[in-house]
Amino acid sequence: MKRRNSLVFHIWIAINSIVLTGVLTISVVYLWRETTHLEDSLRNEAITAANTLNSVIGLYILEEDYSKITPLTYSLQSEPNIAYVIVRDQFGTTINQKGETYTNQIMKIKVPLDYFQVNMGEVEIGVITTRLNQQKYSLLFDTFVTALVYSLLSFIISYIISRKLTAPIQKLIDATRKLSKGDRNVKILEEVSISEIQELSDEFNQMANTIQNHETILVNEINKATKELTEKVEILEVLTSISNSVLKDDIYSLDVIKSTLVKVKHYIESDYISFSFKKHKDTIEIFELNDRESIVTVEFRSMDVPFDFGIHQQIINKKLKIDNHLTYFEQQLFHRNLRSLLIMPIIAKNKVIGTLNMASQNACFFSIPLIPKMDVFVNQIALALDRVAANESLQKSAYHDYLTGLPNYRLFKIKAQKALKQAHKNQTLSSILFLDLDRFKMVNDTFGHETGDLLLKYIADQIQSCLKDSEVVARIGGDEFMILLPSLLVHEEAVTVAKSVLKTLENPIIKKGYKIPISASIGISFYPEDGENVDCLIKHADRAMYRVKKQGKNNFAIYSKYEDNQLENQISLENELRKAIERNEFVVHYQPKINIQNGTIAGVEALVRWQHPEKGLVFPGDFIPLSEETGHIIQIGEIVLQEACRQCVKWQEIGFPPIPVSVNLSIRQFLQPTLPEKINKIIQETGIEPGLVELEITESMSMDFNQSLPILEELKNLGIQISVDDFGTGYSSLNYLRQLPIDHVKIDRSFVQDLDKNPNNESIVATIIQMAHNLHLTVTAEGAETIEHVRYLQKNHCDAIQGYYYSKPVSASEFENNYSQIMKKAYYTSLLDKKTS
Repeated sequence: MKRRNSLVFHIWIAINSIVLTGVLTISVVYLWRETTHLEDSLRNEAITAANTLNSVIGLYILEEDYSKITPLTYSLQSEPNIAYVIVRDQFGTTINQKGETYTNQIMKIKVPLDYFQVNMGEVEIGVITTRLNQQKYSLLFDTFVTALVYSLLSFIISYIISRKLTAPIQKLIDATRKLSKGDRNVKILEEVSISEIQELSDEFNQMANTIQNHETILVNEINKATKELTEKVEILEVLTSISNSVLKDDIYSLDVIKSTLVKVKHYIESDYISFSFKKHKDTIEIFELNDRESIVTVEFRSMDVPFDFGIHQQIINKKLKIDNHLTYFEQQLFHRNLRSLLIMPIIAKNKVIGTLNMASQNACFFSIPLIPKMDVFVNQIALALDRVAANESLQKSAYHDYLTGLPNYRLFKIKAQKALKQAHKNQTLSSILFLDLDRFKMVNDTFGHETGDLLLKYIADQIQSCLKDSEVVARIGGDEFMILLPSLLVHEEAVTVAKSVLKTLENPIIKKGYKIPISASIGISFYPEDGENVDCLIKHADRAMYRVKKQGKNNFAIYSKYEDNQLENQISLENELRKAIERNEFVVHYQPKINIQNGTIAGVEALVRWQHPEKGLVFPGDFIPLSEETGHIIQIGEIVLQEACRQCVKWQEIGFPPIPVSVNLSIRQFLQPTLPEKINKIIQETGIEPGLVELEITESMSMDFNQSLPILEELKNLGIQISVDDFGTGYSSLNYLRQLPIDHVKIDRSFVQDLDKNPNNESIVATIIQMAHNLHLTVTAEGAETIEHVRYLQKNHCDAIQGYYYSKPVSASEFENNYSQIMKKAYYTSLLDKKTS
């Protein structure tokens, strides 16, 4: 083992490794190149043979004359070293084969058959490799013998060289061994012919002298460092104790203060030690360690101590003498026979948060070298204090609202969960009140966010004033608050709190001369009947609050499962409405208007239906009010108008006479600034004549004359007709009707259907017809269901009738199928008045 680790052996190994690597590399490269050359020669021989007949075989394949290929394959197989020949077409099908393919030692060579650059297939040639393998074995043997001879020569020569190189090094090794055993006078005097080794010998002699000189110095430094290290270990133990105490407990607790003061006092061996912290604006609280190592708390006025808590507080190191104008604190120390004082500020984030105070009976105890050591302790105390303060701040921000200081949603849920557990245990009620301010956004937008923030703080205080200490109010975001009533005997207690909060918020806030009214909507849920977990109770209280918002705000409501189901149904219907628009589930039905004076179809009214995939055909009364509320009516209205115009054009294309089509406009649609632009776009896209389009508006839309007039004039400029729907049910001014660009009025169905029951309705209908004609307006009566209705309207010269007597609203295809029947019925009813006369 020792020989294998010697330098001679390593040099010998290195030289032989280099030589052997070179020999082997050259041998392998030579062997690979020669073998490759032999294989390539054999392969090229076969390819050359195949290429001589390539084009001829390709031609025969093209002509599908496979019989002429056989002599060619025989001629290829007759070549030396070729065992078999296979000819395949371009689809891989074998069309000729000569020779056996299962012969051992075969090299397969495939040559493509190209005829004028068109691939006709391939020729596979099996070349016998017996002679090739023999040549490889012979080449391998010759190469191995040559490499072996060179390797043996390398072993012998390298051994001689390594012995000669390592002899001087061995002498250096012997000298080093003596040096390591303590012989500092060892020298290497023999000169060596190799310059590097001679230089190494000289450096070794110099190193021996240097080691001897430095050994004494090192011993002295070690002794000095050991003493300093002992002191630092003691300091480190004190610092560790301070850190551990602060991490485990509150720094202001007496146990931590005592632990810190005891450790520092034992290290510094002072006669007095204390912490001081600012308690109030003019009060300093001092935690003093007495002789029994107990904590004594003393309060001083700020003016009675020699230190302050400013940013630039300096270290105080002074002797206590009676003629030095001592402060009251220093006088107390002086009377206790203490003659020197050291006060060190505890600074965290550039602010003095406290002081470490030490005193001694020795007037010169606190020397200058001592202060840096104490500064280390003070810095550690400051770091620990800052860490505790940061943790307290983090805890507060994580569980409290930054603006009002109230618990946030996270802390509210924790408190609520505890309250529910206690209520379950005590078999009592608990309640959650969800409060949302009314019109708070308007206050924010009008007076700014600063006023909004002040208002939220004020409201938080007002709500808090209505609650007991055990009850919790939290701000969960924006203008939303939640109140937890943890233990109730009866439900009325929660109602009383809600009323109290609403009453408290009645007083308006005056800001910049304006009275800002405050009100809130409150929803109430109870444990356990409205839910057995916090999330469920919050959700139900929120829904009850939402009901208050819908019913007029500034009130409270108790959660109701029945009304909640209605709300869920409404929300579900709203979601389905949105999907229906996306999936294009709305269809349009058409109800004809009959001109009873001449018996023709005066037009059709387009009425929307919802083809629900599960519920079937849904009528407008079940979804139009909700679509009005959610704003979906705008998209639905555009769908109906687009489809009605498209259908009107289609009827003309298939041979029907031009049929005017009327479409209802909702108030949301009517008030769109871009309404004329959208309608004009639909007219252009569908190609309908503008005069065939009639838009129906309600009386209420025309009430605001200044707003409705410009819109109606823009629509009239497009060439379309305007009709007032449900006429007689609103409060329209006849003067407005006279000035507005209106073409038609429609008498509401309620007047027509009660003609035979209420004589007053006859007068109303007759008056409306006469008034409209005086204003040069045509009149259409809705709701005609009987022949009596038709006769009366015809007698009073109504222009058109719309109702079930002629046809209910039907699909476009049904209208086309019933067209002749409707026309026939219209013609005969137009003759009723003439027959009577």
